[in-house]
Amino acid sequence: MHPFGASNLNSLYQEMEVLNQTVWKKEVEAQDHERFFIGLWDALRNSDDPYAVAGDFKFGSLKLGTPDTVEEHENNIRILTTHPSRWELTWPDWMGLLNKLRSEGYDLTMSEWHHDRFDNDPGKLAHSVVSFKLFVYNESRDTRYIVSGKLGVDWQPETDNKGVFLPKTINSSELTVTSRSGDPFFKELYALEIPPGKGGPLLVHDLNDDGLSEILLPAMNTIFWNLGNDKFGGNPLHPVGVVTANAAILGDFSGDGHTDLLIEGLTRSQKGMVPKKGLFLYRGEADGKFVQPVIGVATSTPVALEGAPTFTSGDIDGDGDLDLWLAQYKELYLEGAMPTPYYDAVDGYPAYLLVNNGNGSSFTVANDTSGIAKKRNRRTFSSSFFDYDNDDDLDLLVVSDFAGVDLYQNDGSGKFTDVTDSAFYNRHLFGMAHTIEDFNHDGLLDLYAIGMSSTTARRLDHMNAGPIQFPGHNKMRSSMSYGNRLYLGLAGGGFRQAPNGDELARSGWSWGVGSLDMENDGDKEIYIANGHFSNKSAKDYCTIFWTDDIYRGDSHSHPVLEEYFARSMVNLMNGTMSWNGFEKNVLFMPMDDGGVRNISYLMGVAEELDSRQVVADDLDGDGRVDLVYSSQLANYEEGKDSTILKIIKNQMPASGNWIGIRLKREPGGALPEGAKVFLRSNGQTRVSTFVTGDSYQAQHSLTKHFGLGDLEEVESVEVVWSDGERKELESPAINEYHVIHR
Repeated sequence: MHPFGASNLNSLYQEMEVLNQTVWKKEVEAQDHERFFIGLWDALRNSDDPYAVAGDFKFGSLKLGTPDTVEEHENNIRILTTHPSRWELTWPDWMGLLNKLRSEGYDLTMSEWHHDRFDNDPGKLAHSVVSFKLFVYNESRDTRYIVSGKLGVDWQPETDNKGVFLPKTINSSELTVTSRSGDPFFKELYALEIPPGKGGPLLVHDLNDDGLSEILLPAMNTIFWNLGNDKFGGNPLHPVGVVTANAAILGDFSGDGHTDLLIEGLTRSQKGMVPKKGLFLYRGEADGKFVQPVIGVATSTPVALEGAPTFTSGDIDGDGDLDLWLAQYKELYLEGAMPTPYYDAVDGYPAYLLVNNGNGSSFTVANDTSGIAKKRNRRTFSSSFFDYDNDDDLDLLVVSDFAGVDLYQNDGSGKFTDVTDSAFYNRHLFGMAHTIEDFNHDGLLDLYAIGMSSTTARRLDHMNAGPIQFPGHNKMRSSMSYGNRLYLGLAGGGFRQAPNGDELARSGWSWGVGSLDMENDGDKEIYIANGHFSNKSAKDYCTIFWTDDIYRGDSHSHPVLEEYFARSMVNLMNGTMSWNGFEKNVLFMPMDDGGVRNISYLMGVAEELDSRQVVADDLDGDGRVDLVYSSQLANYEEGKDSTILKIIKNQMPASGNWIGIRLKREPGGALPEGAKVFLRSNGQTRVSTFVTGDSYQAQHSLTKHFGLGDLEEVESVEVVWSDGERKELESPAINEYHVIHR
């Protein structure tokens, strides 16, 4: 039934107690010692006077690094590094330092604290390594600072009168101060509160062909029409209305040259009618509106809609129709089941390959003949059709929780072959979303897949802890908890791990993602939505997941385990415990020294609320890419759970040159989904592709934006449509968008 054979709750608790005293003994001790830093983190978050909290920071001795070097980088970014632990502070020294910082106007706005390593060897003081980030603003200097580093902590052997272990000595190392003066590049334009259950899919698309993208929230039955000059006007998406939309995708499914909307959810065909659940098509008009009667989508065999769905679209068989891949996510813990094995689970709800019969309202289910049947039951969060092997047909990428990345090669007729093992060296992660771009400017498409990185798992690996009955579980822990993976494309198809992958791996519990060139220098930044459940305390459920949950149960229902899991999660559900909480959104920026750094706080987009959907788009058409993302606003006193949609304007005062491409399908023309754009300039070829389904519950527009830096001309832009047809623009004008019809 589960690893240790117990069949009732009492036996399960007894097993857990034995394991905590043996297999997980060091981890239990680690949690006891980390209470000090959890308390510090909680106090800093909840206090109006962080200096008062820091003044209560008890320790025996503290060593800080002294300034070493200051590096000046692009965009007015400065990076100060320190010598390790040369400045020893007494308690009066510490208080004097705090008073000095307060008087000079430094304000701590946010922080993060993570317990990376723990040792408790006989005859020695217990020792921890704690990584931290302090996000500081000085108004008088108009400067933002990210102070990061690691603390080596030797603990006092006894607890205080509250049962908390206190540090005896603290030694700082790897201390870095990254700063930037001046206004951040991004400015919040709007923050719209969306009612519970209406956050749903986030779609961005130029519906009325005026060159500006609209924002659609189908679950809210709302289109925010882009009126220009940073103004948006909200109107109903459809006269009858969508009751709920669990998933949605835009595309010309009917083949008439207009953008349609396909949703999975509840809808009415007429006012006053009882809503029906299923797949529905909202046919679009030339002006971008959806006013025709809702059409129920028919499939050749029934499609069981059981979990949270996700869509991607593309013409997989070359017949000019927009086909659909519908995957589903199955919640873990449901009826006492756990994804098994947690690193390669194929025990979720089925996915469906739906081949368009020509009008978007009827599809043929092609699961049995397409070659994708074996892994149909992944717990999938994102997927995309794109041409990974450069043979002018669309292959299928699937990114799944409790598994990672799968890749299926298309033979051109819609028949797929699983090439995952040959295409990737290590495809494992808790997959949430992905973005496909040419990150290294070699004319080949690269893949950045995001998932969950775990401090707890890395701490357990250092301890070499885990039950011997599960060697596979223990062995795969480091791969699954690694975090995000950057795969660089190879000329013959397939991918290699990026040499700087470690710099991009650790963003937290990641959800939505978008790639953008925010400064038009030619390099792509990556913006990631982070955070799972942030509650009243930063105490983390992650330890329970890694020491207990993944070893319990299997893919089947177990009533006893259902209750057991529910009791384990009581503190998570009542708000007194978090799960990867208070993780800030990340903006990874390639720097002029070849490194990649997270500069989200310096740029004004280090959102601390748990975030989900992300879309990057030039909403105002000024050549500077903006951001749209959603975050969860929870009030645990009232049980209220709403979504905040934020529109963030890129206001960089001076940036490089750029060029943009927008695709427009005419009736009977080739589809833009899956098309590639090749930019040739200065002896270099770059490529980008139009995909759907990449960012979690979100869809980017049919626009591609290339930063050019100081380049003042482009040799050519070539569009390769989904049917292989090519169209080339020679010496196109820069600093404007070009609309290419087909």
